[in-house]
Amino acid sequence: MAGTLEGIRILELSSYVTGPFASMLMADLGAEVVKVEDRERGDPFRGWGGGKMYSATFCSLNRNKKSITLDLRTEEGQEICRRLAAVADVLIENHRPGVMARRGLGYDTLRELNPKLVYCSISGFGQEGPYRDRPGYDTVGQGMSGLLSLLTDPNDPKGMGISLSDHLTGVYACYGVLAALVNRMMTGEGQIIETSLLRASVSFTAENCARYFETGVVPSRADRTRTAGVFAFVDRDGRPFVVHLSSPDKFWLGLVEVAGKPEWGEDPRFAEKEGRTEHHDLLERELQAIFERDSRDVWLKKLREHDVPSTPLNNLEDMFNDAQVKQYGFPIEVEHPKMGKVKLVGSGVNMSRTPPETPTPPPMLGENTDEILRDLGYGAEEVERLRERQII
Repeated sequence: MAGTLEGIRILELSSYVTGPFASMLMADLGAEVVKVEDRERGDPFRGWGGGKMYSATFCSLNRNKKSITLDLRTEEGQEICRRLAAVADVLIENHRPGVMARRGLGYDTLRELNPKLVYCSISGFGQEGPYRDRPGYDTVGQGMSGLLSLLTDPNDPKGMGISLSDHLTGVYACYGVLAALVNRMMTGEGQIIETSLLRASVSFTAENCARYFETGVVPSRADRTRTAGVFAFVDRDGRPFVVHLSSPDKFWLGLVEVAGKPEWGEDPRFAEKEGRTEHHDLLERELQAIFERDSRDVWLKKLREHDVPSTPLNNLEDMFNDAQVKQYGFPIEVEHPKMGKVKLVGSGVNMSRTPPETPTPPPMLGENTDEILRDLGYGAEEVERLRERQII
């Protein structure tokens, strides 16, 4: 069955995470994605796994795509790219502001060739403003937006083990593109979409910002754990698990039953949610002293029997052994005819009539160059001349 975005052509002029993630989300839904890469090194993520230019990091962001190599510093390479843009529905780029315009590939130029083009520009800080020309990377986006202050202790700061700002910026970019495609269906016109690491990351902190607007108190990582009734424990073997009580009192009453402290349900310090928020640290210490007496499996079984939201704090090996994750069919294994087998995580959504594509393996560098040029009308001799002149 055809994917939801079957027939949509996306031209991707981006590397690393933000742009590739946005286009991959749409490739999973059936869009045709042509990834333009530097003819020598390709997407820099290709080289993160040694000399084969097919690293696991690259593969995680580039399934269901085609690859063409172009030297965009040359007029011939730029002209090929303009011809690709002329027949595309969407263009996604994540260069520094001004780079695309200097190469004759800015929105104003391409709009003349293709008024229906949806053009998505992703940057570190935006196309305008005092930080426009600064280099933007994931940790900078997390730190500047305030997001990192909600994930770590500023008095003992630690960087995150996931490129959260990069990935959520890709989600916002995808969201903007999909909205623009719907608008184009109604108006027949394309438009430019802009997002950035800073803008997307600030938007993502809306819950904590709302609390700050309401109280004037700058929130920390611990504030939400207190208000949401979030606790983290380790068992007698040092194995971690977490509990999330949220608002319903039944979760709190179930927790104290499991802990063997039903009297806490009537304790004036803890009986109401406000009291549990105020005494969160005390509760966590008292509960930790109880939970370290037995194994995590025992405690989680009892917590589930009392319908208390709880889970082991899984590492990735634990996660892939989980029965519910296996139900999703993860991980998915695909095989490239030359590069061999690749394990991937599948799509984060399912759809009843137009399910996400069964993944095709990420492309080798320039794997589809000849095919893409042939579709543009280039003959075999022209393609060979371009290769000899190192345009492709």
